[in-house]
Amino acid sequence: MGWARAKIAGKPEAPKPGVVTARPGAVTLLADQPTRLPVDAGAPEAELPRGRSYFRRIELVKPLDEALIEVRVIAQDAGGKQRTVFKPLFYLLDDEGGVRETVVVDPLNIDIRPFQPTALIGCVKVGQLSRFLVATTEKDIGGHFESGSRSSVKAASKGGFYYSTEAVKVKLPYAATGELVLTVSPSASRRCEPAATADSKGAKSDKNAKPDGSADAKQSAAR
Repeated sequence: MGWARAKIAGKPEAPKPGVVTARPGAVTLLADQPTRLPVDAGAPEAELPRGRSYFRRIELVKPLDEALIEVRVIAQDAGGKQRTVFKPLFYLLDDEGGVRETVVVDPLNIDIRPFQPTALIGCVKVGQLSRFLVATTEKDIGGHFESGSRSSVKAASKGGFYYSTEAVKVKLPYAATGELVLTVSPSASRRCEPAATADSKGAKSDKNAKPDGSADAKQSAAR
């Protein structure tokens, strides 16, 4: 009951150790708390500025003037030896629920480690963050991520096991659904390259979009 006493006393909630898993529906996110976020067929779906997409809505416990959004996209088993990834896109929302800015996570970098799932990692810096959507770009679905040639590796793991890999290129198809680990942090003590954003023409069309009020979003969320 420590959390109840802290809430009554007005003490801010502290991040839990490790990664927590978000429940279905809108997610209330605590700063500096890595959160596993499935974006699957059970998530709401809507016609968004960059095309139709499943999405998850994120609300911060406390708004941030400047924030870093770090993302780790976990490669998913698609049958056989094939794995797919979800290419994330962030729609920053205004107070009325409209899209005020579209943020692309670029670049995404491959992260391959022994005894851990393959992942793509990226980081973006944004301003005035309180709520946003995690979605993907419709035209990217069916495309793929391709890494540069990775050098061969020979080393011992922490557990004492010896492993080696050959020099390879990694190609991961982009899918409409997937899973990622999201961490939002104040940017004061950390650095991240600014993200590419929508151009002025795209930003104008984004501004007029209100996914929270669309019929598609409401119908999907009600399912």
